[in-house]
Amino acid sequence: MYCNECGAKVPDDARVCPSCGHQLATDVEAADVEPPVEPIYTPAESETARPSPRTGGCGWAMIAGMAAGLAILVIVALALLGIYQGVQERTHLNRAAAMEHYQKGLEQLTLQNYELARAEFELTVQLDPKNREAVTKLAEVNALISSQPTATSALSHQTAVLLYNEARELYNQGDWEGVISKLEQVRSLEPEYEREQITNLLVEAYYKAGLGLVEEDRMEEAIRYLDRALELRPAEQVAREQKRWASLYLAGLGYWGADWQGAIESFSVLYQLKPDYKDTRQRLYDAYVAYADTLYEDGDWCAARDHYDSALAMTFSEVLKARREEAAQHCAFAPGPTGTPPPSGTFVGRLVGLEDVGQEEAMMIRGHILDAEGNPMPGVQVGLSAWDWSAPPALTNAAGIFAFDGLGNPLTYTVTLIDLPHVSLPVKADWSKLVWVEFRPQP
Repeated sequence: MYCNECGAKVPDDARVCPSCGHQLATDVEAADVEPPVEPIYTPAESETARPSPRTGGCGWAMIAGMAAGLAILVIVALALLGIYQGVQERTHLNRAAAMEHYQKGLEQLTLQNYELARAEFELTVQLDPKNREAVTKLAEVNALISSQPTATSALSHQTAVLLYNEARELYNQGDWEGVISKLEQVRSLEPEYEREQITNLLVEAYYKAGLGLVEEDRMEEAIRYLDRALELRPAEQVAREQKRWASLYLAGLGYWGADWQGAIESFSVLYQLKPDYKDTRQRLYDAYVAYADTLYEDGDWCAARDHYDSALAMTFSEVLKARREEAAQHCAFAPGPTGTPPPSGTFVGRLVGLEDVGQEEAMMIRGHILDAEGNPMPGVQVGLSAWDWSAPPALTNAAGIFAFDGLGNPLTYTVTLIDLPHVSLPVKADWSKLVWVEFRPQP
């Protein structure tokens, strides 16, 4: 027979499995075991013996706990769904763009423009690494390029001149991808032919093609074109700015619906740099409102109030103002921190002043670090952070003063002392304001 625990074959008269030690039932023992008898349910007896139900108490507490747990699961599920949908949308867009470049590669392969076909297939694989057809075609093109005989100098030069003239005609028509295609062939054939002029034309073509892709919301491809322009001319400031704006916008879209805090940080920086970039202003406003609503539902009233304030500063709404006032009322009556005071020697911060600096775009936090006798403490490292962002540490001067000037977002920042025992201090910064704080050790 076989052990019903591990499946090993055991002697028929064995009581214990030699492989796993499981107690084996003999045929007699198995036969002696009677199936369990189901109890007979008698309504009258059951109703008599059953205790009377009780209302309230633990029953309601259990129901409330289950409801709270279910709500948490729903919130987590919605967050995961947002992330999943964002990833799915990004994957779908990448695959669509990959197919477009794959078709271009096939066209160039048919025309025997092997270098351009290779570039298109390489971009296809970058956008969609699972595209086996593109991988196969890329290997095919690489083999063709390797097997091609080297053109004679005269023929190579003649071809380069012809391609260059065609590129100039396409430039006059505003066909930037056509210009790129022709000029890349020229560089492959004759790297030194009209080198400076071709570089100028390529930089402009990459830049203009990138801007066109931005208008089509194809941000990843736009960034690649702008990168190519910067590879040819790293000091091209307009291309660098466009790349930064596109990168911030793309990052904000990546956070959208899944991480409102991250979306706010990306779009707020972009809004400071380029307020009219696409729909940045509307997206920043929507992110403020969505995050404030989330914080309100989580019971973080004060943070919700601050984000409603940020949204109202951009676009006023009576409905939004009413929600802000509700959050502010909850914040005012929220219980403060409890517990024992910090131990002696721990530095505790406090607000000591607020100044109007008279500049709408200025926002600063400064402060003093003093010892127990009130003397300034130079050389103390001070940190400043908000959410997952942090500034480079500031160092107090001989007067014990530190400064964080040029802040870019009206948020509640956290001030910390990096090398000293302390209690972190939240500080609300706002436009045209200088906030002064002070840290002293607890007696």
